[in-house]
Amino acid sequence: MDDIARFYRQPSPTSGLGRHRDRVLGLPAGSEALSAIVRGLLIHNDTARVQGLRFSAERMSHKETVGAEAILDNVIGIDPAPLDRERPVERRMFGFCYHFALLHCALLRATGTPARIRCGFAGYFEAQRWIDHWVVEYWDGSRWILTDPQTGRSDLTGDDFQDGVTAWSLCRGGASQSATYGNGELWGWDELRGSLINDVTALNKVEVAGWYWCDRLQVEPLDQPHDELDKSLDVLARLAATAESIEELGNCFDPYPEFQPPAGAVAR
Repeated sequence: MDDIARFYRQPSPTSGLGRHRDRVLGLPAGSEALSAIVRGLLIHNDTARVQGLRFSAERMSHKETVGAEAILDNVIGIDPAPLDRERPVERRMFGFCYHFALLHCALLRATGTPARIRCGFAGYFEAQRWIDHWVVEYWDGSRWILTDPQTGRSDLTGDDFQDGVTAWSLCRGGASQSATYGNGELWGWDELRGSLINDVTALNKVEVAGWYWCDRLQVEPLDQPHDELDKSLDVLARLAATAESIEELGNCFDPYPEFQPPAGAVAR
């Protein structure tokens, strides 16, 4: 476990804070305190819509941002105050769950806590539905703990959240119904496929959102089973679920490199 903890304590190219590294000095090291800081810097696009907030096209384009350093570029460009100063809602960066999770993970790593983001499905947004969502998993010295920096929920259970690997395996095995997994617009197998890929890449510290770049997933109809494709993804899920080392996690994509996002992938 020491090697795994060391791996997830170090920043990735996506979670590195770069020029903003010194801004974490003096910040608390605890997960809940850092989670609250993140909520004071970002606003979810759905929250902005419900509250009737209007943002410029430039501000709304921040939703496509990839990388913690770029997130903080946006945050500080709007308001240069210290990170632990909560911004008014209209002066927060416009984003979605991926940005909350990645920034929280980045701050945890920068303050010495092993952490990784997980792409999957939350069961607490809509009854009897699993809504696609990003959360954070951090190592407390004895176990991995799931926490949701967007909502402030902590110590999530399997009833609260299913990571992409788990959700795929449950649906493929018949224990869950694929039609209950989605994002409000699209339900079923496309959502499960994309979240699986995002989850496995994030376990390898390649933290991007969206799978528009993956031509292999562009099958019709998107929400229905596809025998050849889905059998390939079964292999990916099985390798990720049984990996016991960082090396084995890194080997997950060896049989199917087309499932690994390119360097220029962005959040969509």
